[in-house]
Amino acid sequence: MEADDLAIETMLRLHDQNGTFASLLGTPSDLKALYVGHCITEGYGRPDYNDIVVDLTFEGGYEITSKTTVLKGTNQQNPQRIVTSSCGACNAPGLDQLIDGLPSYVGVHSTVDLTILNQGLGEMKSLQTGFQKTGGMHGAAIMHPTDGILGVAEDIGRHNAVDKVVGITSLKGIDNEGNILLLSGRCGWDIVAKAARSGIGTIACVGACSTLAADAARALQMRIYAFVKPNHCVAIGTHATSHNDKP
Repeated sequence: MEADDLAIETMLRLHDQNGTFASLLGTPSDLKALYVGHCITEGYGRPDYNDIVVDLTFEGGYEITSKTTVLKGTNQQNPQRIVTSSCGACNAPGLDQLIDGLPSYVGVHSTVDLTILNQGLGEMKSLQTGFQKTGGMHGAAIMHPTDGILGVAEDIGRHNAVDKVVGITSLKGIDNEGNILLLSGRCGWDIVAKAARSGIGTIACVGACSTLAADAARALQMRIYAFVKPNHCVAIGTHATSHNDKP
């Protein structure tokens, strides 16, 4: 019997000078990028990378702290609420509440086709070394239709993978207008929200798209390409077309 390589999942606590503002269960890699990306995708702003410190705890978790104040008092979350790898919007009653305050996409939508999407998803998969080793990690990437992959990240949690890649590309100074967020799995409304706050107008995923994700994308002038395959995908949202178009 061979030993398995398991995907690491541990406690990741995010702090600023006001205290803990997020407790995540995730994979301890690219932690400074995770911190930056989480702040961006949750609408808190962009912290200074050089102010972030990572410490290992006695319990095996990680404390990621900014030396400055990232969130103002009224924005502090409940630090006792642990965001798991599958958290969504458990307490929101409907779409209006979910998208309240989210920015609509106002940039130009780049022209994309199935060849571009499949090439991007294929390249992302080839760069998912954690998934290749464990079979238990989600991947996220940001690509430009002509420039290709701009950043790739992995985590046991879908949301964390998105946070990490947004952080990675932000630290490179990349403007997300016209870029595409690639997902190795499904797309829920919460990923749409993170993309919207990051200035990304297009999402492409290997798996399904939820009804709330589709409704949110339409309301925010975004587009989603789900179930992307070589000759087929489901296209949803603004100016989205495919072999199975559902605008």
